[in-house]
Amino acid sequence: MMRLIKVHLGLIQYLNVELRKKRTSAELIKFLKDLGERYCKVMLQEYKNLFLIFDKSYKEQKAKYDKMQTLKKDLTRCLKMLRYLDEKMEKAGMNRQRRRQFWRDFYRDGHIRTDVFEELQKELGA
Repeated sequence: MMRLIKVHLGLIQYLNVELRKKRTSAELIKFLKDLGERYCKVMLQEYKNLFLIFDKSYKEQKAKYDKMQTLKKDLTRCLKMLRYLDEKMEKAGMNRQRRRQFWRDFYRDGHIRTDVFEELQKELGA
């Protein structure tokens, strides 16, 4: 509902500025026609969004979508952290065989994962 109010307030401000400009009657008609078309499109979209809020299946789909987006962001952050860790080991001079052994141990042993993530969080200041 607040969105509808903001749309109308923005429209009033826009009209206040634009109608003060000198225009011929043909330009004014074209301006008002274009404005009316854009206003109708925006209002239709807003009403669609309002009706979707009350639709139960939409709420469920939206919740699933939001959950998947959150999961995707979390996985992306984790992947970046693991790449950072690998690059850090490479810069520290660890050879490929030693890094591979680290990742095998990392995969198998939960204690190592916990220690590594705690160390990374301390390093990154989180």
